[in-house]
Amino acid sequence: MTISDSSTYKSNVYSKWGEAALAGFQAVPDLLLRRQHELRLNTTDLVVLLNILMHWWYADSPPFPRPTSIAQRMGLSVRSVQRSVKDLEAMGFITRSHDWHGNAVLDPSGLVARLREIAQTDVHFLARRQRLQESGRLES
Repeated sequence: MTISDSSTYKSNVYSKWGEAALAGFQAVPDLLLRRQHELRLNTTDLVVLLNILMHWWYADSPPFPRPTSIAQRMGLSVRSVQRSVKDLEAMGFITRSHDWHGNAVLDPSGLVARLREIAQTDVHFLARRQRLQESGRLES
């Protein structure tokens, strides 16, 4: 399923955030925040996850952020970030591997799958999907 006219979305981001959006932005499903408790994500895990997702630009190219960079941004120790990454991996939200340079690659496909599963029973998702289908803006 795809939503047509992504240029409208982009212009909405810039109209809301102005110059700040030029520094970059990310699209994150509201379900991640709405269902944070159900997903058992504590505050640190959620912010570490958002920092990981900040580096995920293309669906077929998982991110490889450095724990030191995330720790500096969050004001945490590197060890705290590493523990959080390990917890996210144990929960099945990310899968860690290494690229040919030896960099840790953090694949968020587990999180995507879990949110897709949750979406199928989420009233907000179901209502929005229905409205988009009725308006012809949702292609299947």
